[in-house]
Amino acid sequence: MKENITVKAPARVCFFGDHQDYLGLPVIAATIDRYIYMDAQPMAEKKLVIELLDFSQTLEIHLNEDLKHLKPRDYFRSALRVLRKEGVHLNQGYHIQVWGDIPIQSGLSSSSAIVVAWIRLILKIAKPQAIYSDKKIAELSYAAEVLEFNEPGGIMDHYTIALGGLLYIDTATKAYKKLQSPWDHLIVVDSGLEKKTIDVLSHIKTHALEALKIIQHKHPSFDLFHATAADLNRTIELLPPELRPIWSAAIHNHLITQKGLTELQKPTADISQLHRLIEAHQNILQNDLKNTPDAMVEMMQVAQSNGGRGIKIVGSGGGGCFIVFTNQTSALDLVDTLKTHGVKDAFITQITSVADV
Repeated sequence: MKENITVKAPARVCFFGDHQDYLGLPVIAATIDRYIYMDAQPMAEKKLVIELLDFSQTLEIHLNEDLKHLKPRDYFRSALRVLRKEGVHLNQGYHIQVWGDIPIQSGLSSSSAIVVAWIRLILKIAKPQAIYSDKKIAELSYAAEVLEFNEPGGIMDHYTIALGGLLYIDTATKAYKKLQSPWDHLIVVDSGLEKKTIDVLSHIKTHALEALKIIQHKHPSFDLFHATAADLNRTIELLPPELRPIWSAAIHNHLITQKGLTELQKPTADISQLHRLIEAHQNILQNDLKNTPDAMVEMMQVAQSNGGRGIKIVGSGGGGCFIVFTNQTSALDLVDTLKTHGVKDAFITQITSVADV
C-alpha cells in the first residue's frame, strides 16, 4: 500500500474583473492563506471513503463505478470522470478526510478549492502517479466543476487556485502573468448573508452575452477586448434598456482592470490609486450589476468610516464576503469594529506566493 498523502488548495479573492471571465475578458485575482485540506490513508477495500469533517458527512465512491450519471454538484465524481478521460485510474482504496478554514459559500471559491485539491490528490494516488502542470490541473478542475454540469462560471477560480499568487489571467487565451503583490495583508469580511452563486451568475452572464450578441450582429468586427468608452457610447443605444447597465459594466470594468494591471506592473505601485480603482469596480458591481445587498453595503460603509479602503465584494455576489484594505496598525481594530456591527466573521489574511500542494 502507498503511504499517507496530504494536499491543500487555497482560497481565492478577485481584485479586478468580477463577471468578466465568461466574456473572455481578463481578471486580476489572488490566492490567500486560507485552505481546503485533504489527507488520504490507504485502505484494503476498493473504494474511496470521503469524510467531510466540516459537514459531519461521509461519501463513498467504489473504484469500479461507471460514473455515467452524476447528481448536481457531485464534484468528487465529476473530477474522477474527467481524469478517466485523461487515462488516470485508481486501483487502491483510500480513506480521505477533508476539512478547511475557508468560509463556505461566501465568495472565496471554497468549492473550486475542493476540486483543485481533489484532483491533485487523485493524481498523487493514481498508479502510475500522473504528473501534470499547474495549468493543466486548472483546466481539469474547470472541466470537473463547470463543464461537466454546464454551469455558468468562468476559469478565474480554478486558474487562480491552481497557479497561486497574484495573477493577471487573460481568460480568452488562458495566458497569465504572475504579479508582485504591493499588499502585505488584507481583511476578509464574511457578511453572513447567503450567496446565490448560480442565480446571480446565470442572470448576469445571460444578459451580458445577449448584449454582446446584439452588438456583434450589428457590428460584426466589434472587439470587446479593445472596447473603449467611446465604443460604449456608440453601442449602448442599440440595446434594450434592461441590457444597458450590464453592457456598461462589462466595458467599464474591463477598462478598470487594464488600469489596475498597469499600476501593478510599475516598480512601485501606487496603493492609493489601486484602492480607488477597486472601489470604482465595486461601484459598478453594486449599482449596475446589483450584486451587493443593502445589508452588505451598510457593513462596507462601517469599514470605510473606520479607515477601510479598497472595499469590494468578492465572488459572484448576492452575499458572502468582501475585502478591505487598511494599514497594519489599524487592521486589528477594524476587525474588532466590524465584528460588533453584525458581520459573521472578519480576519486578516495574506496573499500567498504560490499554489500550496
